Amino acid sequence: MSNGELLYGLLGKYFSGEASPEEAMAVDDWITQHPDHRKLYNEAAAAWEVAGNNPHHQLPDKALLLHEIKQKAVGHKPQRSAWRMAAVILVLIGAATLYFIWRPSPAVAPLVIRQTTTGIYRDTLPDHSLAVVNSHSAIRYTPGLADKTRFIQLTGEAWFNVTSDPLKPFIVSVGDLRIKVLGTAFNVRELAAVIEVAVTSGAVLVSKGDTAIIVKAAQQLEYNTISQRFSITGAFNPNKTGYATRIFNFENASLKEIITQLEKAYNIKVILEDKRLENCTMSSAFENKPIQYVFEVISVTLNVQCRFEHDRIYISGTGCN
Repeated sequence: MSNGELLYGLLGKYFSGEASPEEAMAVDDWITQHPDHRKLYNEAAAAWEVAGNNPHHQLPDKALLLHEIKQKAVGHKPQRSAWRMAAVILVLIGAATLYFIWRPSPAVAPLVIRQTTTGIYRDTLPDHSLAVVNSHSAIRYTPGLADKTRFIQLTGEAWFNVTSDPLKPFIVSVGDLRIKVLGTAFNVRELAAVIEVAVTSGAVLVSKGDTAIIVKAAQQLEYNTISQRFSITGAFNPNKTGYATRIFNFENASLKEIITQLEKAYNIKVILEDKRLENCTMSSAFENKPIQYVFEVISVTLNVQCRFEHDRIYISGTGCN
């Protein structure tokens, strides 16, 4: 894809919010390929905003813009490169103005947004894939996943169990990463400085720019967003995805830790009538068991009483104390 094609076609659609997921990915990839692309993109975005905010759709002062761009480029870019950037920006401004005047106004369907606060949202996607969105997270996708690519934008954490369709790739975008499904169930977790991709079955292809890494079942990939380095570990703790799978393997875990994970997975609230019970520990494994069964095991193991009242569970007794 040439710079000209990006500038004349994709950037206009990108800035106006009418680019398809594939086109948006192409622009994002182009931006990350070289530092000059990022600078050019920033200048183009600023020029587009100026053109779009002008109520009469008039071009800004070309001479002034040329001077400003030239001054920004002097000292860290060759003269020829500065004038090339300025010329490209001016062409884009003209294209932006014409685009705002002449572009058609089709009804663009809004993205489907599944956003959570403190709870968890389980969403069966239009392709029958399952997405479990953890608390304080969100996924966005086109209605019906009708594009050629099943493209999901993620912020935060979510678990996916993807229905196979070789003709329509399933891609998750999170931060700087693109995660292409190769038939799998996997978890993606975005933290302040790290993105984690944990695969429970199948495999995924994680890519950033020219770097692409395959992550297989029972592996976890970590991407440091500061150093931009990847690392893979041979195993991960299944309890990390328990909020979605309801599969847990507690080993000498405190009751406080167990309760925290169960509350998310089953959308319940657990109240300890004696706070000292928090420090009681137990070891047990659960694989998508009913919540009543789980608390029966806790009751017998820790010598406590569990009382159910709607979505609240009260735990009392002396327990391990």
